[in-house]
Amino acid sequence: MNTPFPANEAVPPASLILLLGVIFCTVSFSEENPVDPEIAIAAGRVSQVIAHRGASAERPECTLASVNRAIQVGATAVEVDVRVSKDGQLFILHDRTLDRTTNGKGPANSLTLAELRQLDAGSHFDEKYRGERIPSLIEVAGICRGKVDLFLDLKEQGAAYDRKVAEVIREHGDPAGTLVGPHSLEQARRFRELLPEAKQLAIMPAVDDLEAFAGAGADFILIWSRWLAEGDGAVKRVRAAGAKLHLNQATGEWDQTLSLLRHQPDSVGTDDPKKFLETIKKIAEGG
Repeated sequence: MNTPFPANEAVPPASLILLLGVIFCTVSFSEENPVDPEIAIAAGRVSQVIAHRGASAERPECTLASVNRAIQVGATAVEVDVRVSKDGQLFILHDRTLDRTTNGKGPANSLTLAELRQLDAGSHFDEKYRGERIPSLIEVAGICRGKVDLFLDLKEQGAAYDRKVAEVIREHGDPAGTLVGPHSLEQARRFRELLPEAKQLAIMPAVDDLEAFAGAGADFILIWSRWLAEGDGAVKRVRAAGAKLHLNQATGEWDQTLSLLRHQPDSVGTDDPKKFLETIKKIAEGG
């Protein structure tokens, strides 16, 4: 019986045989199973890559460091969460409380903007970012103007809050380069009057509200992963309503990105815009 190795040559150890097998299988798979052409096309059609709370995988979230990093790596938009301080100023923070991302404690809106600015919002992420501050909306709008779109997740409700946000964007930002993220139909309709130049990305409280938000003029509609888990019904409804599809929580990992692209999103939110952009570029090129 013939053997794969001549008798006068040493037989490779089992570990080397295993490694050669893995290499062979990997090469064979990549050559015989390229990226599905429809997925590659979907990757090339993603028009908006939104850095979620800035480049929050690389920098402390909702800080100027994360905003600047998102711009640096090529995100097309930066998402920030807008809240109101005790003295009526708009600032950027995701949580209602200070505990998770700063050295402060308790409700964030119990402090004035000046008091919020004294807190450390960076060292929770990494000691080298100690001294990063909670930014104001005015600061973030000024940094993004002319460089990248600004997506505002409107964490509060009410006419006074909405008017204040619109006022800051008009004075310090770029209305046409703004994405407004309303959480209610009333807010969506109000911003159509306050900032008609801005686009809207609806952050719906319930999937049943989809057609109503589209009817109110939402350009993009966010479909959460928990709704995707129930099937592609919500995605089809977005298309039928004439809106564009936004998906969130992209990591940039290969398999997860392929899974998102099967829904052919127009816009994607990611904590790691650098990695995600690299991955969809490879997918668009066929893998």
